[in-house]
Amino acid sequence: MWNFLNSNLHPKVVCKSPSTDGYEVENLISDEYSKRVRGFIAYPAIKPPVEIEFEFICPVNIDHINLNTVVGSQKCNGIEIYARNEILTHTLICKSVFDKMGIIFCNSRKYSKTNPPEGYNNNYELCFFRSNAFRSFLNASSIKIVIFRTDKSVPCLRSVEVWGIPSKSCSQVTINTITKLATKSLTPNVATISTPMEEFKIPEDFKDDLTCNIMSIPMTLPSGKTVDQSTLEKHIQNETSFGRKPCDPFTGIKFTDHLKPIMNVALKTRIDMFILQNSHRAEISNMGRTIGRASGTRSDHVGNNVKRKHDYSDCNGDLEEAISKVKRSTSFMSFTDDLSIDKNSCVKCKNKLDILYKIPCEHYYCRVCLLLICENSKCSICDISFMKSEVQKCNL
Repeated sequence: MWNFLNSNLHPKVVCKSPSTDGYEVENLISDEYSKRVRGFIAYPAIKPPVEIEFEFICPVNIDHINLNTVVGSQKCNGIEIYARNEILTHTLICKSVFDKMGIIFCNSRKYSKTNPPEGYNNNYELCFFRSNAFRSFLNASSIKIVIFRTDKSVPCLRSVEVWGIPSKSCSQVTINTITKLATKSLTPNVATISTPMEEFKIPEDFKDDLTCNIMSIPMTLPSGKTVDQSTLEKHIQNETSFGRKPCDPFTGIKFTDHLKPIMNVALKTRIDMFILQNSHRAEISNMGRTIGRASGTRSDHVGNNVKRKHDYSDCNGDLEEAISKVKRSTSFMSFTDDLSIDKNSCVKCKNKLDILYKIPCEHYYCRVCLLLICENSKCSICDISFMKSEVQKCNL
């Protein structure tokens, strides 16, 4: 018996509803473990029903279907599944509303409450295929999963497994090919589920309450929930496209001057330090480490895009006059190319490394020394202050 949604058996998946970035429906059949564990989350503005269709490599005699329906704080608890046979007709084979973290649909002629499928545990609801749909799930070329109910959240799926054997209509050549593909895929897939994910745990308060991904710029909403700035901006853009005013995605309350998102500076500092201390971890290797946007604009979260402005109010002249005034200031320091600075070694411990971190004053530090000076946010050589977001990683 094989899982026909294993990536080595080349399944296909289609979902017409848009998904949250990083939580695309393709994650459910991905051959990369880091993507597969994320699962699928629909875009925050999407409401049930959401349809996801999986196409198999050949007609399948379905034994049982496992669904994990919890992704972080998101949970769906109403599922129905349709099977399509060679006649290209969809037939409802099972439907259920449940409260547990997942559900298993299985063949009632083979399993029962006292004799569940292998791997069943009490965290999953056990249901059975409809007795009048045997012709459909014993020779299914594809299935369509419909999420028609959620637990006050966004439609989502953590994982989907369709276990079975090739249908009797398949030729022996097809069966042999599937056996070879599935046999090759079983051992690597088990090996990839290793301990690093268990050993390395991201604190829950560092995760976006909507996408469950670690945040770069945490924004606390009027409802008390915290989401990443990019998530909030996408929600605002979506609301604006429908002609609605920006609102809290959890409560629907419109933003005002008194009720609006506020950047959680203390949490941002903790996240930055966490990312810096674990920068060698593959799990967060793609995380951004800077604050702000390269575009030079920001959202004021009340529906307008505002240009970033610099305060030159005490410089009664043009830009050149402002620059001249800054240069004449006693606190201004200028740096030129200094041949005495070794860009291949840490200025503090003098160790030569392949990876160093550069701060705005052009001094290079190793990661250990950088963590030490980050406590005061000042360079130990020239005593110039800097922000953690200004640190640049250099691969020498």
